[in-house]
Amino acid sequence: MKRTLLIDGDEFVHVCSSAVEYEARWDDQNIILASNVEEAWDAFQSRLESVLDRIHGEKTILFAFTGPENFRKSIYPNYKAKRGGRKPLCFSDLKRRVFENYDCYTETKLEADDLLGIWATNGQHENPVIVSQDKDFLTIPTTLWREGSLLVLGQGDADFHWLKQTLTGDTSDGYPGCPGFGPVSAEKLLDTFVALDGSFLVDEAWKAIVQHYEKKGLSAADALTQARLARILRATDWDEEKREVKLWTPPRIEPL
Repeated sequence: MKRTLLIDGDEFVHVCSSAVEYEARWDDQNIILASNVEEAWDAFQSRLESVLDRIHGEKTILFAFTGPENFRKSIYPNYKAKRGGRKPLCFSDLKRRVFENYDCYTETKLEADDLLGIWATNGQHENPVIVSQDKDFLTIPTTLWREGSLLVLGQGDADFHWLKQTLTGDTSDGYPGCPGFGPVSAEKLLDTFVALDGSFLVDEAWKAIVQHYEKKGLSAADALTQARLARILRATDWDEEKREVKLWTPPRIEPL
């Protein structure tokens, strides 16, 4: 089987450049942090080969990297606001080398996650497989290589995980979700909208989510903002011609 591996370049480069950092004692009083670009490249090649060896069949490889802007900040300025600190020492050099040797892409307003989500769902890539450890990709209806195995996610699976994230929020990305909801309580609520045939009733689940936000003194608009932050873009969320995001719009909720 021919497959198209859609690889999270941000994650690959960060992991491999971090792996080769080490402390070195300069003298009795000075300790420095050092890294070696060639070792980072070797780590990258080794990690990539490990993935290629474990996913059978002929493979095409595409790498996605995050662009310089982020559309989510325009709808929620605190998005990833608390992410600070430095990148690993070799990050920029390793990223440059990956761009020189592989098919790599970036889109100005999108994160690598979004670019991968669009690729995986636009029908333009043969048997796409997203390669990433990020749990956010559980929200994409595709095949995902994560934690050493292939996961096949249907539309219902993806929508379930996306609305679960809408309820729980994501502290690492800086958006709170609905107060009082953790993974267990979110799953308990959403399980009630899984139909007998295994499909997931998105519209009905959305109505319940809005009601829970309102019970906490928030609004439907607050719920919508969280849903848009949690939603990794799919092909339907992207205008290829205009290079613009089409923000998800919920069904109209009729009054009870």
